[in-house]
Amino acid sequence: MKERNYNIDFLRGLATIWIIVIHTAFWSGEAYLPAWFKSLSLFLDVPAFMYIAGLSFSYTNSFMKTLKGFLNIWKKFIYFILFYNLILFILFHPEFKVSDMISNLFTIFPTKNSLIVVGGSIWFLPMYFQVTILGSAIILLTQHFSKKKEVIKNLFIILTIFFFMFGHAYYNNNNFVFNVTTIFYAMIYLFGYITSHFKITLKQTITYCVINFILLVIIFLSFNLNISNVQSYKFPPSMAYLLISNFSLIIFFYLKDYLKIKKNNLLNYVGKNAIFFYFAQGISSSFLIKLYGHMPTINCYLLFVIMLIINISLAVILAIFLEKSYTYIQKKINLEKLTNKLIPIKK
Repeated sequence: MKERNYNIDFLRGLATIWIIVIHTAFWSGEAYLPAWFKSLSLFLDVPAFMYIAGLSFSYTNSFMKTLKGFLNIWKKFIYFILFYNLILFILFHPEFKVSDMISNLFTIFPTKNSLIVVGGSIWFLPMYFQVTILGSAIILLTQHFSKKKEVIKNLFIILTIFFFMFGHAYYNNNNFVFNVTTIFYAMIYLFGYITSHFKITLKQTITYCVINFILLVIIFLSFNLNISNVQSYKFPPSMAYLLISNFSLIIFFYLKDYLKIKKNNLLNYVGKNAIFFYFAQGISSSFLIKLYGHMPTINCYLLFVIMLIINISLAVILAIFLEKSYTYIQKKINLEKLTNKLIPIKK
C-alpha cells in the first residue's frame, strides 16, 4: 500500500467545504440569489468526490478494505441518524416519527420537514456505495486478467466504453445496463484511478481547460443550453454537466501531485472527516433556510457571504461534535474490534 497522500485529504476537504457553498446558494439562496450565480457554484461538485474516491483506491487497491470502509461509513451514518432524529424530537417534535427513523436508516427521508437539506443531500451515499463497488471491481478484475503493462490501457478502453454507454443511456432516455447516474460517476471514478498513475504540468492543465471550455461552448450553443440552468443538467447528469465538472477534475489532476500539504491543517481534518461534515451541513443548511426570514434586506451577494460564514461555522461545530462524540462512543463499546471480526483484513 502506498504512503498516505495528504494532498488528497486536502482536496477532499476543499470539495467538502465547497458543498456547503453550493447548499448555501441552492437552498436558502434560492430566495435571493440570481440563477447564474448559483449555477457557477456547481463547477466544483459531487464529481470531484468521485474523482478523489477513484484516486484513493490506488492507495488501498483492496476490495476488502473498500467493504470495511463502507461498514465504517454506515456506522457513522447510523450514529448521525440518531442525532438527526434527536434534533427533530427536541426542536420539531410534531415532525418526529419512529417509522421515519427506520426508513432513514435506508436513506429514505420525508420530502418536507424542518431539516429538509439532510434528505436532499443523502442521495450521495447510496450512489457512492454503488459506484465504488462497481469501479473497484472493474479495476481489480482488469488487474487480474491483464498483463501488468496493459492494465491502465485496458482501463482506458473500459472508460471509453462507459462514455458511449453514458451517451446512449442519456440521449435515448433509458437505463441501458446501468442507470445514467451510475455510469456517469463510474466514469469519473475510473478516471480518478487512471490519473493516479500520471502527472500533468501547469501548461497542460491550462491547455486541457481551454479545450474543455471550447467544447463546453460548442455544446451549449449546439443544444441551446443556458448557463443559468446548470442544476437541471445535473439530475440526471448530462454531457453539459460532464464538461462543466471537467474543470475541477483537470485542476485536481494537477494539484494532486504539486501541492505540498503537510499532515496537520484544517482542510486535511475536514477531508479525513468528510462524511461528518457532509452530514452536518445538511442540518446547518436547513437552519439557514429558517434564518433567512430574519435577515435584513441588503445586497444579495453580501447576504450570501454572511449566510455562508454562518453555515460553515455551524457545520464545523456540528461536524466536530459528531466526530468527537462518535470516536468517544466507539472506544467505549469497541466498534473497531467488531468491524475487524466481521471483515478481517490480512496485513
